[in-house]
Amino acid sequence: MISYFHLPIIVGCFYLLMFMRRWWLCIDRMGYVKELGRRAPSLLHGDIVAAVFAIMPFLLAVYDWSGFTLPRHSAPISPAIAVFLSVVCVAVAISILWNSGERFAGSWAGSRESALRTIAALRIIDAAELAHALKYVQEREERTIHGQGHIIDAEVQEVPK
Repeated sequence: MISYFHLPIIVGCFYLLMFMRRWWLCIDRMGYVKELGRRAPSLLHGDIVAAVFAIMPFLLAVYDWSGFTLPRHSAPISPAIAVFLSVVCVAVAISILWNSGERFAGSWAGSRESALRTIAALRIIDAAELAHALKYVQEREERTIHGQGHIIDAEVQEVPK
């Protein structure tokens, strides 16, 4: 009877994987998978690890329902332990995706919007970093031009030996 507790866990994992797949498909359709993987590698790696943990309850359920015994084991896995491991895997997957915000939506339209928001956020961050770098360079040039900068003449400076 405890083996049937795998069913709601599997359904939850199915929807979690489906939402993740939709989001990555939207990113792929926009053509930003390589750019997103390069600029936010922790996002890609976190989703891969979360997907692996979300797939584990499927494998544990098949292992529990089929009654296989692993090498060097005398009996199949206990259904209670299999369900406990499935719940732990789901908890780990959700904890990895906890800071993903509203990235995963329940519909294709929401997934597209979320993908666009992610790409726009990365573009805004790049623009802010570029603006800061340009401001820093301009301030430094102004100090040098107006005599506030310090220029070291190589012939005047002595180098101790």
